[in-house]
Amino acid sequence: RHMTPGKNYLSSEEIRPLAERSDAMGAWLVLHCWGVIAGALALFGFWPNVLTFTLAVMVIGSRQLGLAILMHEAAHNALFKTRKWNDSVGEWLCGRPILAELAAYRHYHLTHHRFTQTDKDPDLVLSAKFPTSKASLRRKFTRDLTGQTGAKQLL
Repeated sequence: RHMTPGKNYLSSEEIRPLAERSDAMGAWLVLHCWGVIAGALALFGFWPNVLTFTLAVMVIGSRQLGLAILMHEAAHNALFKTRKWNDSVGEWLCGRPILAELAAYRHYHLTHHRFTQTDKDPDLVLSAKFPTSKASLRRKFTRDLTGQTGAKQLL
């Protein structure tokens, strides 16, 4: 029988409360994410300069990733207790602001979970190139850090 990595260190009784769904925690995570975005915008709005612009872009970018992570949790119906809240908040406050659609992501992602590392895994193309050599990894990082990867995806 396959054991999840967490169960190597914690019992099911210890894991259960950590995995409990909470409307209050889900709401706090979404509000916190948007609050940090608002704070970054306010910082630049009150003190507009290159430093606060750069800081705001970095902070907002990190919170866009945060919204994607929260949408992932909503796709698993794990951000809130009810499917209705996961669907509504996951779609309108997490997904759409980062130009993602929860239903499409949920279908894609749950297909990935169902067929992980098989020919039917839609993410296989992402992991097929790994492990890789140090030289190849260095080239990948250079393309990502210089914006080449992003430009290629946009064009």
